Amino acid sequence: MQDPKDHHLKAIKQVIRYIKGTKEHGIIYKKEGGCRITGYNDSSYGINTDQGKGTTRIVFYFGESPITWCTQKQPTVALSSCESEFMAATGATCQALWLKRLLSEITGWEDERITLKVDNISAIALVRNLIFHGRSKHIDIRYHFIRECVENGHINVEHVSGELQRADILTKALPRLKFVTMRQMLGVQDLGRSNDQD
Repeated sequence: MQDPKDHHLKAIKQVIRYIKGTKEHGIIYKKEGGCRITGYNDSSYGINTDQGKGTTRIVFYFGESPITWCTQKQPTVALSSCESEFMAATGATCQALWLKRLLSEITGWEDERITLKVDNISAIALVRNLIFHGRSKHIDIRYHFIRECVENGHINVEHVSGELQRADILTKALPRLKFVTMRQMLGVQDLGRSNDQD
């Protein structure tokens, strides 16, 4: 907003066209899926070439319904995609614990652990295995918080393939068909068509 350029105006027009074409889209919250929290997190490494910082993408579901999502620039530069994913998983862990406390306070909901779905096998190995410490000792100490959460049983980290990574849509430009598929996986539906079918 301080120094707008033509490419900013083009991006705004594209966003407005998308909103105009998807006014009937929304999220339907259902009872299905039980009372469990599942988080998906992903990162994009090396996309922001100006500052070299990656982007963290997080989406959490309560049962089968998305309840929170965010996209944010990572505060430090990662030296590898593994490190960038590890940082994203730590950010998701903080959000997961906050969600757990919030739901417990509001509803009395108790769940032993929250599952995080991560699509980077190296990052999962780094979370689970202290032997990798030699490769990760340069990583800021605050990002190792996730290890303690896994050891204490608050968080369970599982692998999910890139095709099923629901957080993928939040910052990455995708081809139209892939975008529509990922949008449906995220939980966004055409409510006009849903009402016509009921």
